Formats: sequence, C-alpha cells, structure tokens
Amino acid sequence: MSENNLEFMKKFRPDELCIKEFKFWIVCVRQKQVTLGDVVILLKRETKNVSDMTKEEASEFPEVVKWYENICREKLGAIKFNYIIMMMHDPFVHYHAFPRYDKNVELFDLVWEDKNTLSNFASVEKANDELLFKIRDYLKER
Repeated sequence: MSENNLEFMKKFRPDELCIKEFKFWIVCVRQKQVTLGDVVILLKRETKNVSDMTKEEASEFPEVVKWYENICREKLGAIKFNYIIMMMHDPFVHYHAFPRYDKNVELFDLVWEDKNTLSNFASVEKANDELLFKIRDYLKER
C-alpha cells in the first residue's frame, strides 16, 4: 500500500479493500454493493476540492477509469457505468463508481440484480467482510 498518509480515508479501509493502486489513486471495493463491483476511487492526497487536483492527478484519472471499466466488462459483464462525486459526509476527493448490467449476474452463490436505479444507493446495507474480500480478490489482476 502507498506510503502516503491515508488516515483521512480510513473509513473506506484501503489496506483491506484495495483492488488496485495507481500513482495518485486507489480503487477500493465499496462496502455497500448496490450493483456488483461497486467501488470507491480515492485520491491519495487529502483535498476538499476537485478543482485542487494537480494536472498529474487529473491526467491519471482516465487511466484508472479505463482499467476499472475494462475489468468490470471482462469479469462481470457490465455494460455501462455511473459515477458520483458528492463528498457530503467525507470531505475529500473521491468518486463512487457503479457498473450497470442488462441481466442478472450469478457470482459467489448469489444472484446480483441491477434494479436500474441508484436513488437508494446510500440506504443499502454494508456487505460482510467475507463477501467484500471475495469481490476484491475476483477483481484484482492476476
């Protein structure tokens, strides 16, 4: 894991839930899985404003998104993606990313259904650690 001080993002458990680390970003399994493969994309530097991103941080972001979308298409069958940046409860730059599906996905002895809405994404209960670790490991590059 990065040598940066990541204490500000500890709520997202980067040491445990990191799928992939880039120079400026960390991709972690989102604890609330609205759709299979939901992640949080966290800037590794604490800043409250998107406009404060450096050119280097901003230029790496499309690489992060491309990796994420490719892995979700390849391994999960995602057909499109939604991204939300709200920072209402966690005042540092991070994106919530949600792969979207046109059919149910069967994985880990569960059937994952995309209900075609994200309006309830905050009210979904946290998944248990066993499931989060399975998702993390499944999405990690081999």
